[in-house]
Amino acid sequence: MPKRTNDFQSLVKRIYEQIVPTGGVVTESAEVWDKEAGILREVDILVRYEYAGHEFSFVVECRDRSRKETVEWIDGLVGKTKALNVNKIIAVASSGFASSAIRKAKENGIETLTFKEAGEQDWTRFPMKPGLLVVSDETYFIHQVFYKACDEFRPIDDLGLNCEVELDGEPVGDLTELSEHFFKEHVIHGVEAYRKQHFLDIFKTKEDISKPMLVESEHDWPKVVVTDNQGNKVEVARVKYVFTGIRQSMDVHQTHYVFNKKMISVGKHRDPDGTEIDFSLVQDSDPPTLRARWTKRAGDADNA
Repeated sequence: MPKRTNDFQSLVKRIYEQIVPTGGVVTESAEVWDKEAGILREVDILVRYEYAGHEFSFVVECRDRSRKETVEWIDGLVGKTKALNVNKIIAVASSGFASSAIRKAKENGIETLTFKEAGEQDWTRFPMKPGLLVVSDETYFIHQVFYKACDEFRPIDDLGLNCEVELDGEPVGDLTELSEHFFKEHVIHGVEAYRKQHFLDIFKTKEDISKPMLVESEHDWPKVVVTDNQGNKVEVARVKYVFTGIRQSMDVHQTHYVFNKKMISVGKHRDPDGTEIDFSLVQDSDPPTLRARWTKRAGDADNA
């Protein structure tokens, strides 16, 4: 049987994935055993988790329509889910429920939940109103390379950028080739690792992201000998790179909802290559908690 899904159902699934207890599993278009009919019934979302040594499960049925859901949908859910082997049934409607539907659901043990678009007054109970930026990979530009001689750093081009280089006694090209190769293969990797680990310390504000990042980085060049312009062999044991990193950023439009006493913020970004990134942030007010998640999938840039 093909899986049934839509954007709203997928959003609800992502939210439950962020709030389910550790070790819990959230499955879209799952099959659940019907005890009376003796068959498997397909449900929109199935959530399973363990608490205090006991296993729990509940079904979430989703409906995304422009009008409030009526009692007829609840009638259908009662018939479909009353014999399912789960602990709870939840009905989620994007536009809410008619009062008769809420009463019918309550009488039959079905919890009704609605996505309500958040207003400014809703934020006072939550930790933050988030802003999302997509930041590109860093592009680096070398300003200068220095080598250490007599306890001071001197410009490496004083030796002659076209001069020959030996590594452990073997020729390896000229000084320009070695400098650029070492920068790409070693210096950038170290800076990228540090940047990822300390991103929020380096870029504290949106303005910081737009500024070039000036970096000085020292490295050992063991067993490197350069023949300078005068024909002298100079051991270059330590070098210092001075370079700049720049990046681009783009604001991601977000929509904010109040759902089941939580604040839900969602956004989507498409890269020039067609890759789509979906963002979601779930906040609780008591205790103040934030759970963030992003998913990335390949797309088709021609359809953007």
